[in-house]
Amino acid sequence: MKDQTDISPVTKSQRTQIIRATNDAIAKADKIFHQSFATVPIHFDLQGKSAGMYQVKGTNKRIRYNPWIFAKYYEESLSNTVVHEVAHYLVDCLWGINKVKPHGREWKNTMRLMGAEPVVRGDYDLTGIPRRQYRSFKYLCDCRSHELTIIRHRKVKAHRARYLCKICHGELTQASLDV
Repeated sequence: MKDQTDISPVTKSQRTQIIRATNDAIAKADKIFHQSFATVPIHFDLQGKSAGMYQVKGTNKRIRYNPWIFAKYYEESLSNTVVHEVAHYLVDCLWGINKVKPHGREWKNTMRLMGAEPVVRGDYDLTGIPRRQYRSFKYLCDCRSHELTIIRHRKVKAHRARYLCKICHGELTQASLDV
């Protein structure tokens, strides 16, 4: 494991290896499922806590990898994350993304057929890995102050949600901006 000051994204050579491993996993699936799966575009633009993500937008499919988590946990990510994301792609091709649970029976069986344990999340120390910072908004109830994410704040402002304190059950209201 690298020190937090040493972490930089994966190298060009490592990206090539990750792309090759992804395509090799898809080729392995061709043999296992007796059908041909197209290769899927691979991007190294994921940030945050996730090592990888299979994404579908309309008819566009892609696999996104977090280049910093891959750099910090290269061997583990290469052997686990690649198969994990390819399994999501295969489940989408075989059953449809909207017809099954993301880590449901089909995904677990696909992982096992691919020779991997169906582990949902990696246990990573994210020290030194860049993460997106979200703005929070101060809200008050009858007993204390709370911080709401920008997503929840916008829902309150659009009158699409109300939030209650778990302690006093009072409705949260935005704190005065004058404070």
